[in-house]
Amino acid sequence: MSTSYGPAVQLLNIRVACASLAWLCLACVPLSQALAGTGTESPEDLIREMSKALTNLNYEGQFVHVQNGNIESMSIVHSSDSGGELEYMLSLNGEAREVFRNRSLVTCIWPGSKSVIVSDSKARKILPNIDESLANSEAYAFSMDQPDRVAGVDTHVINIKPVDDFRYGYRFWVDTNTTMLLRSMLIDNDGNAIEQVMFTNISYPENIPAERFETPGESVQEYKTQMPKKTIVGSEQNRVDFEKLPMGYSEISETYQSMPINDGPVSHVMLSDGMASVSVYVEYVVKSEQPNVSLGMSSMGGMNAFTHSLPDALITVVGEVPPATVEAIALSVRLAE
Repeated sequence: MSTSYGPAVQLLNIRVACASLAWLCLACVPLSQALAGTGTESPEDLIREMSKALTNLNYEGQFVHVQNGNIESMSIVHSSDSGGELEYMLSLNGEAREVFRNRSLVTCIWPGSKSVIVSDSKARKILPNIDESLANSEAYAFSMDQPDRVAGVDTHVINIKPVDDFRYGYRFWVDTNTTMLLRSMLIDNDGNAIEQVMFTNISYPENIPAERFETPGESVQEYKTQMPKKTIVGSEQNRVDFEKLPMGYSEISETYQSMPINDGPVSHVMLSDGMASVSVYVEYVVKSEQPNVSLGMSSMGGMNAFTHSLPDALITVVGEVPPATVEAIALSVRLAE
């Protein structure tokens, strides 16, 4: 039998593809209510204000994503209402792709292959999901760099350096007026840029018509559609424990659910240090019946995965963190009795 990747690792391609389209977890209010810059240059204060702007601003524009020598250009429109966020993204080069975020669901459409994937709304991966608590984190050191301009807009520049080797560093370019994040750079432990996302133009409309976020109807009826599977809840949660996590990482959520490419249920645990996030997948199958998967490390850009076999489970840890982090977390997994 040829070696293959386990279901969790196979999902890495899907997650990265959708993440490259659906990358900012933002909501909006009218611009008159948006947060203005405070004039302060404290990195901690700017991070707090930026985290608020990322959930309050209404915007549209174009951005580029640079990774592994590849450049992807996207257009994006984002709004929200009392029911949740609305978002539409379109690839401007390469394979034609569209993403519609409608409150609790994300619909990814590939016209070329005539396929549609509908999934539950999750935090995006290309740009960090920034929480206000990051400003108080002991896992990172913050400093201001020289002011710069992005998309013709004056920006503050924030350096975020990890205090150990279990997370990557970041550099953020923040609009001096709106505190919107206009450029993000992911930096490895050697100081090299792993990937970048940067707006080339951006505006903050007062209102965005709801019809701009409507998914196509008849034109995709014949496409192959993959819908999300229902999550199993209740007594099957809290099945996963950790002997020792790297400093700063803690559990955010745990679900017990079916996966699109796996018949059996899988525990999914989300970990975070306030900025970096890691997914832990546990497939419950005894070693003699485990698929012939590729164990150890696999990588895709800044995303790393480590698969580890236990006597009664297959563990896969995935995250935009250094290889040592996913390996340490995978080896620390202990299944609850």
